[in-house]
Amino acid sequence: MIIKAIDFFSGAGGLTRGLLDAGIQVLAGIDNDSRLQATYENNNSPSQFVCENITNLDIKNLRRKLKINKRDVVLYAACTPCQPFSTLNQMKGEDKRKTLLLDFAKVVKDAPPDFILVENVPGLNTSYGKDIYNEFSETLKKCGFNNVIAAFLDAQYYGVPQVRKRFILLASRLGEINLPKPNKNKIATVRQFIGDFAHIQDGEEYKRIPNHVSRKLKPNLKKIVQAVPKDGGSRRDIQDTSILLDCHKKNPNVHKDVFGRMAWNKPAPTLTCRCGDVYCGRFIHPEQDRGISLREAATLQTFPRNYVFYGNFTHISKQIGNAVPVKLAEKLGKQVIKALSKQKVG
Repeated sequence: MIIKAIDFFSGAGGLTRGLLDAGIQVLAGIDNDSRLQATYENNNSPSQFVCENITNLDIKNLRRKLKINKRDVVLYAACTPCQPFSTLNQMKGEDKRKTLLLDFAKVVKDAPPDFILVENVPGLNTSYGKDIYNEFSETLKKCGFNNVIAAFLDAQYYGVPQVRKRFILLASRLGEINLPKPNKNKIATVRQFIGDFAHIQDGEEYKRIPNHVSRKLKPNLKKIVQAVPKDGGSRRDIQDTSILLDCHKKNPNVHKDVFGRMAWNKPAPTLTCRCGDVYCGRFIHPEQDRGISLREAATLQTFPRNYVFYGNFTHISKQIGNAVPVKLAEKLGKQVIKALSKQKVG
């Protein structure tokens, strides 16, 4: 039996693409940013993009439009915005985006699916978001989700060349469900995924490869990048400290990974929505004197190489950094399929 899915807070479609690759029929991606439509629909056909704020969403009406009937097995997937629960977020309890998980809970309550998948940063079920998470958990219980499993997963153990720790929740109303097992003996590396891309300069675009373009560097930033040792070097390795930014001269220990290079034979660091900017993390190419290109960032997020992103550099960088790694999403999707198959056998 085919599982039909709706991807809430879909972004550019990383979770959708992974679920499709797993064999789940994703009918639609819901997001309130209309700029995402081109990226989402051109790469995930026939899944459709629905530009809607979840607080205004009529889930019953949407299910009718998507021709979901009572006999269908349905999955709701939700990658709620991560920033409200991140330890890096300085707004703490003031961030109104925290309640988006409860808005999703209302959708679940109004028209319960058979399965739920939630992805977020680890802070969701800690002090930063514990009250929200507890309320969400109560909703699941009331809706008949008697099989709920949640844990922190690191994407590097699931075929993704990136250290990316996330809180994952899977829930089922149809029987037992389990998280995928990690493989810590086979870690993918930066070289394996982006080592063969064409050489480019900062600010240059290699048009034969979609989105293979890097941010143009200002002269002072280029000088810093050139001084960082190849293959895993850090800002702290720079001998001539006079070229550093004033804030780093005053306090060398502030944001130590900023202006750092990736290492060829290790996984990449966690990619953020500023993953194309060398001054926002360890996002310098291992060898070339530039930040990683948008295509390289997408590849480290395990998007297929023919997955084309639309928009300006800043917005595409955000699309990529906010996405669920495709290979991780695929493995999660297969766990949902496995859970359903066990139920059918039983």
